[in-house]
Parts: sequence; C-alpha cells; structure tokens
Amino acid sequence: MKLILIIISTSILFSQQKKIKFDPNKLTDPTLNWPKIISPFNLDTLNSKESTLSDSMIIVEGFRVQVLATRDRFNAEKLQSELGEKIQHKIYVIFEAPNYKVRIGNFIDRRKAENFRIELAKNGYSSAWIIRTKIDPIK
Repeated sequence: MKLILIIISTSILFSQQKKIKFDPNKLTDPTLNWPKIISPFNLDTLNSKESTLSDSMIIVEGFRVQVLATRDRFNAEKLQSELGEKIQHKIYVIFEAPNYKVRIGNFIDRRKAENFRIELAKNGYSSAWIIRTKIDPIK
C-alpha cells in the first residue's frame, strides 16, 4: 500500500513540469461570411447594380411543388426529364436521405404555388404537394 502511495505522489509531483506560454491576445478569429436573409418582397433591391451580395449569400424562404419522393435515383431523373419537356419552371432533384425528391419552381407566394399544383393535378400529377423550403429568388 505504501508503494502505491509513493508512486501516486511522485507522479503528481512530476506530471506537469513543462509550462506552455499562452497569450490569448495573439489569437485571431476568422472573418465570418454569414448569409444575408432577405425579405422576398424586396427582390427589386437585389437586382440593382449597387448590390454587392453574391448568390451564395442570399437565402430566401419560399415554396416548391413536390411531385415525387423515391429511393430510386433513376426514377427521379426520368421524371425530371419528362417534366422538363412539359413545364417552364425549373425542376430540381434533391437528395434528402433516404429519398430523392423531385421539386418544381421557386415560388415566393404560396398562392402561386397552389395554382401551379392545381395545374399539375389536372395534367395527371394529383399527388403533388407544396413544400416550404429555401428557393433561388433571382433565377
């Protein structure tokens, strides 16, 4: 027992001999590049030439119409190409584990998205539904 106490006491005495000099004033924080969240009702200010925001900094919440959620990437891309021939809106295939989702449009107003969903239902896509998500406001 005495041997264990001697070993523990000597290890405590010699364990942290080396001192590291640390000066927190020499630390520099990286510059943060936060995205700018804008109101979708003020998009005309983004289109002006005075704007210096890059597309990667703009986040707008809006709506898209989702037509399909499947685990098969081939089916999602096949539907994307079929819809591309019929529809003027941009079509996205988005992977959110475990599904590939086919979404259409960049709608700021939910009523416009609902009107488009009704149009899709008339064309045979009756299971389409509206998703609130981030959209591309300028494109």
